[in-house]
Amino acid sequence: MKKLLPIVIAIPVFLLALLFMRPEATTPVVVAAMDLPEGHTLVATDFTVSQVPQSQAPQGAISDPAQLVGQTLRVFRGAGDVINPSHLGGEVIILAPDERAVAIHVTDAAGLAGLIRPGDTVGVTAVMDSQDGPFAKTVANGLRVLYISPEFKASQGGQSAPSASSSGDPFAGGGSASSQSPRETEGTVVLAVPVDAITIGYDFSTFGVNSESRLVSLTDLLPALDLVANVQLSLFLEPDQPQSFITSGIFIPNLVITPGPTPTATPCPGGICAPSTTPTVAAPIP
Repeated sequence: MKKLLPIVIAIPVFLLALLFMRPEATTPVVVAAMDLPEGHTLVATDFTVSQVPQSQAPQGAISDPAQLVGQTLRVFRGAGDVINPSHLGGEVIILAPDERAVAIHVTDAAGLAGLIRPGDTVGVTAVMDSQDGPFAKTVANGLRVLYISPEFKASQGGQSAPSASSSGDPFAGGGSASSQSPRETEGTVVLAVPVDAITIGYDFSTFGVNSESRLVSLTDLLPALDLVANVQLSLFLEPDQPQSFITSGIFIPNLVITPGPTPTATPCPGGICAPSTTPTVAAPIP
């Protein structure tokens, strides 16, 4: 019996090892066989089927290539990229029940030079110019890009924005407005905005005072900020799993701190006077 005991123990251990060593089941996923430009009508040679582990298969991925033939791409897909239903249908905008589409105007710098694409996640910083000086504050993040005006988009390759005289675009004639005309330096970006009110936090803990917060609706705030003459909205791109953060906002004049006494002019008889040695130091950052 003692001789059989090691064998009895070894059998379940061996079977358990085989179970863990067994390859994970795969599932077919349709991927682009080559770089495919936005606006391209798909044909059978544009894609191939790749077998991927089930745990890594993107949600909503298409397994049957026949479903794609004749469909139109609404975003650029590079070779090897998965093609799913959200990439199809021209300018169709898909919203969740708790989302609304809000359009804002951006400049080249504020709109990341048109390099963002539908499906990207961005945040919004408002830069307000008041009588006392500019103030900047992040007002929203985690917003999904739904649409970018075609004339504002960068080249399909996403490397640099084409100029009026640029040539050699591998996607010329593929239906992209940016490959057929000069790219504009201003444009419209449509964002998916939650309907529920959000809390805008002001983190003043590092200044030794109580932090503040405001409860706002972005469907009210973003259009208002977009239409106010002394406010400019600026976008920042977020990663797939962004780390949360809260800012205090920044009042630009508070960044001006002189290294020592600054001479200031004082009235004097006859219009001739020497510089005053009265020090003037800008207000410290609160």
